[in-house]
Amino acid sequence: MPGKCARRHFSQLSKFERGLIIGMKTADWSMRRVAGQVDRSECAVRNCWEQWTRGGTHAWKTGSGVTRKTTRKEDRRIMRQALVDPTVTCSTIRADVEVAIVLQTISRHLSEANLKSKHPFRALPLTLEHRQLRLQWCQAKSMWNVTD
Repeated sequence: MPGKCARRHFSQLSKFERGLIIGMKTADWSMRRVAGQVDRSECAVRNCWEQWTRGGTHAWKTGSGVTRKTTRKEDRRIMRQALVDPTVTCSTIRADVEVAIVLQTISRHLSEANLKSKHPFRALPLTLEHRQLRLQWCQAKSMWNVTD
């Protein structure tokens, strides 16, 4: 089975290019010559040719790839939670869905629907008193720099 990199190169080939590759390889052209002719890497040409010789087709099978961890129902539940409460975090959504998925999966599902989840604060916002003290300190500091 080809690696991720090889699959990426294969998927970048258009149907026309795949047909050219198969035609040239059946005419006994070398991998290097075919790759130069279609302006693709030898790896992409080799993967296309192997797929053709193994399965008799130059297209990837439907359903090949990583299996989904969530069902459609769980996907809708993730979307609904983000719509109902825009301040909900990904970790809260993951706990509510009760499926062993990573936070990136939830973020990807939300980005596919043009939604976002809120990130929790890393530091508490300053209170009114803290802001006033900080402003006074900055003003006093600027006065020191003017008199120097």
